[in-house]
Amino acid sequence: MTRYSETDRVIALGGIFQAAQLARDIARKGICDAAAFEASREALFAFEPESVEAVFSGRQGIVSGLRALLRQLQNTTQRDIEVSRYVISLLYLGDRLLRDSQSTQSLRDDLSALYRRRDHFDLDDSVLHEQLASIYQERISLLGPRIMIRGEPVYLQNPDNAARIRVGLLSGIRSAVLWRQAGGKKWRLLLFRRAIVSTARDIVDKTVG
Repeated sequence: MTRYSETDRVIALGGIFQAAQLARDIARKGICDAAAFEASREALFAFEPESVEAVFSGRQGIVSGLRALLRQLQNTTQRDIEVSRYVISLLYLGDRLLRDSQSTQSLRDDLSALYRRRDHFDLDDSVLHEQLASIYQERISLLGPRIMIRGEPVYLQNPDNAARIRVGLLSGIRSAVLWRQAGGKKWRLLLFRRAIVSTARDIVDKTVG
């Protein structure tokens, strides 16, 4: 992929918001949108996608994130401070990762190795999430300030929930890197908010009919 459109950038941006919402929902309620979680998780293994939307297994896989983006950018009364904070942190860590070529390659190597193990040993979801969480802790936690997740202790203290939160955050960093690669700029979030909202709404409307 070398030529990107505004639609590509908005889809990638939706991936960041989707990850932030997944982390928030798991931390607050212990559950999340299962289809959105799977699409975000599988994006971690999209090493050579044919398009930006293919990273999320099609536009249907990013609808939840685009709706979260619309809630955050379209109407300040519906804005969730936690989601906004997570998005900002994911963008920051994505930038840090891009500036560190060794960390980027190590992360890719780890994910590629896990993909091969998954295919060979048919890992179940809990094991897959645990190993992705370990990759997050080893490769991302060292890049900068850790993302402090707030929620209900009963859910945060559950090991499976903790692993799924890290899977979500790792997918958010993948989306942040994708957004940058597609030409995403932070200043565009401020100056072209209406255009971003319009594009996101158009994608959702055409996807869900």
